[in-house]
Amino acid sequence: MRDNPRTPVLSALAGAVLLGGMVTFVLALPDGEEPEATSAESSETSLPGGDNGALELPDELTGGLVAVDLGTLPAELTEGFGDVARLAEQEASIAEGLEETFGVPGAFRVYAAEDGSALAQVTALDRAPGLFTPDALPIDPGVLGVERAQAELVKVDDAVCSLDWGAEVAAGQPVPETPPRAIRCQLGDGDRTYELTAQGLSPDDGAAVLQGLADA
Repeated sequence: MRDNPRTPVLSALAGAVLLGGMVTFVLALPDGEEPEATSAESSETSLPGGDNGALELPDELTGGLVAVDLGTLPAELTEGFGDVARLAEQEASIAEGLEETFGVPGAFRVYAAEDGSALAQVTALDRAPGLFTPDALPIDPGVLGVERAQAELVKVDDAVCSLDWGAEVAAGQPVPETPPRAIRCQLGDGDRTYELTAQGLSPDDGAAVLQGLADA
């Protein structure tokens, strides 16, 4: 992650369930396919720190992002989340909902940078990647008659990221060297899928976070 000072983003994003409408995890089931029952094999799968077959996400991610539910971040950055116990309850409910929906273990957790420069929510699911339905499509901006589209879909190492730039850049105008307003990245690792939605991170940052989880 970048070291230059940034305006904290947490106060603007914290809410009932975190990033509100940005809470997304898209793994499409083929038409007519029912969620698979949780098998004994998948129940034994867990990230480091998992217990009794549970799928758990770590307390800290690549780049120094810390889980908000730990309650260790500065209070002025996390007051918008309210009681961290309530946040942990919401995260657990989302994880249960993922398992009920897809029939395999899932995990969900919210992270932030200690300086308030970044906020991210991460989802893990014990299912191989399905369709990644992005907020952008991989189209040449020239076809749209612009220098850069308002949203882009890009490949970053082994991840796929949807980038929200906030506004398009008109044809012939210089493209600003600023980070995206928001990113959403997905990475498949065998029979597991990781997804991250964040503000304050570059596409490279997002891909590195997911690769760190896959390599753990």
